[in-house]
Amino acid sequence: MRIGIYTNQDKDKDCLLSRDLSRLIVRQGGIPVVDEQCLGSQFSDIQGIDLASYETSDLIMVLGGDGTFLSAVHLPGCQDIPIIGVNLGSVGFLQEIRPENLAESVERLLAGDYYIDRRMMLSVSVHDAKGQLVESGLSMNDAVISRGGKSRILTLDLTIDGVFLERIPGDGMILSTPTGSTAYSLSAGGPIVHPRLELLLITPVCPHTLHNRSYLTSSTSEVVIEIVDYPYQALLAIDGRREINLNSGDRVVVRKADRTLQLIRLSPDHFFADLPGKIHLRGKTR
Repeated sequence: MRIGIYTNQDKDKDCLLSRDLSRLIVRQGGIPVVDEQCLGSQFSDIQGIDLASYETSDLIMVLGGDGTFLSAVHLPGCQDIPIIGVNLGSVGFLQEIRPENLAESVERLLAGDYYIDRRMMLSVSVHDAKGQLVESGLSMNDAVISRGGKSRILTLDLTIDGVFLERIPGDGMILSTPTGSTAYSLSAGGPIVHPRLELLLITPVCPHTLHNRSYLTSSTSEVVIEIVDYPYQALLAIDGRREINLNSGDRVVVRKADRTLQLIRLSPDHFFADLPGKIHLRGKTR
C-alpha cells in the first residue's frame, strides 16, 4: 500500500514526526509517498520512500491541524483518495489519530482495518449579472460571502429552490456542509449538525435585522445568494483556501457536489461525546 504523507512543517518542526511515520510505514511493508516538490529534500535519505506526486497514493495521512487537513482535501489530482489526519493542532475536529497512537494506526491502515466515512461536499459557482459563469469550486466546510474588508453593510438576497426568502443586510453569509457546522457557522450562531447528515446550512453573519436565524435545507436544494447594490467588491472564500471577488448583481449558486470526501475512520463515531472537549480546547495553546 502506498501512503501519502502531507505535512504542515510549522507544526512538525524539521519534519521529525513525518520522518518517523515514513520509517513506520516502510517497517510494516508499506511505501511512504512524499511529493518531491513539497518535501522531497527532507526525506531523500530515507530508504524505501517514494518521491512522487500525492496522487499516486492509495490513501493520504495529513499531519497538522484542521487547516492543514482542508488544504490536503484540495490537493490537485487527489479528489478520490481516502484521507486521514494526525492531530498536531489544538482542536482537531477532522483528525482521528493522536501522535502517540501513530504506530498502531499505521498497522491498522496497512491491514485495511478501517472504514470510509463519506462526507457531503458543496459545489459553488459564481455567475455575473448576465448569468455567465465566472468561477466555480468545491467546498468541504463552507463558502463564505463577506464585505471584502470594507466597513459597509453588505445586502444579500437569499433564494432557495427558486423561492425568494428574504433580503439580509449585514456582514455576509455562510453556506456550510454538516462537516463545517462546527467551524465558522458555529461562531456565527449556527446549529451543530452531525457531520454524516446530508443538508445545507445557511447562516447570516451579524445581520442588521430583528432576527438572526440559520436556514437548514435539503441536500437536493439549490441556494442562490445575490449581491445587492454594493459599491465595492464583496468576497467569496471557499474553505478559506480560495477567494473570488464579487460585484453587485453577481450570484453565488450552491448545491450538493457530486464528489464526497472519503474520510478514513479507525474507531466508531463519537461526535457528540467528543464535541464538548474539542470546543473547550478552542483557543488553548499546545
